[in-house]
Amino acid sequence: MAVQESIRKKFPRITSAAFEHPADRAALDALRRIPVLDKILKKFLELGLERVFRIQMMGQAVHVTPKQCHKIYRLFKEAADILDMHEPDLFLVNDFRVNAYTFGAERPFIVMNSALVDLLDDDELMAVLGHELGHVKAGHVLYRSLAYFLISLFKMFAGIGGLASTGISAALFDWSRKSELTADRAELLVMQDPNVCMRLHMKLAGGSKKVYEQIDVDEFIKQGDKYQELDFSTLNKLYKILFETWLTHPLPIYRAKEIKDWAESKQYKEILAGRYPTDDSGPLVRNCPHCGTKISPSFFFCPDCGKNTRV
Repeated sequence: MAVQESIRKKFPRITSAAFEHPADRAALDALRRIPVLDKILKKFLELGLERVFRIQMMGQAVHVTPKQCHKIYRLFKEAADILDMHEPDLFLVNDFRVNAYTFGAERPFIVMNSALVDLLDDDELMAVLGHELGHVKAGHVLYRSLAYFLISLFKMFAGIGGLASTGISAALFDWSRKSELTADRAELLVMQDPNVCMRLHMKLAGGSKKVYEQIDVDEFIKQGDKYQELDFSTLNKLYKILFETWLTHPLPIYRAKEIKDWAESKQYKEILAGRYPTDDSGPLVRNCPHCGTKISPSFFFCPDCGKNTRV
């Protein structure tokens, strides 16, 4: 049964370091080492694409507020309160694709497609909102907006072949997928029910309301195990690389399994218990000497790798 609003825990002053996926940070560091990226980023900001897109949303989408789509706004406000952040602008746009995304740098905003709202129940919708808020909280929006822009540009003028030939695009795709894992953790922190989050990703994979009563989370996780077992063949591994390299999001079966694993981790349980890095931790936040994960100074054992941090 889903956790009710009255008993969902809030995390005052929590920082994204508390739930950042290690692969996200490593991929972002690699992305930032690309020399030409700074120039592209500067041009992206100079063009004012965020302002253009915001103007489009104000003209052709529904701006969700306390008086407009108030039920969705209530879910949105609660999700933002749990992560201790001010909610950005939220827009609902008429689109048949099941999707939601965050865009912008100076004033990020979230866009939800109507097909997504129609497919999900309230708990699953709140999980999606928590996911998008996680991108904002973790500071993903600038590079993700740049990624959306470059990927669209490459596809428009160079096709996927031209896109695949550039190192910068490969790095953007790689980081984009790994940043989703951090946002998925924020999603779980907001919902505080791993079954809802795993069901969400299963519904995003299946995309049908008619089979809702027939889907089984445990079977979906087993499917993910079977997908991993395909690695026994070198040819299978090659096919996987070719298939996954140019995806902006990890595979749904992988995301569901990551959520399940993190829900069972020490790190997640420590956060629920109120022990996590906060805004006022400042320089006291330190790195695990074994795996480099940012941890609170009060931790004797790393929530991520489980090793003693006092050595």
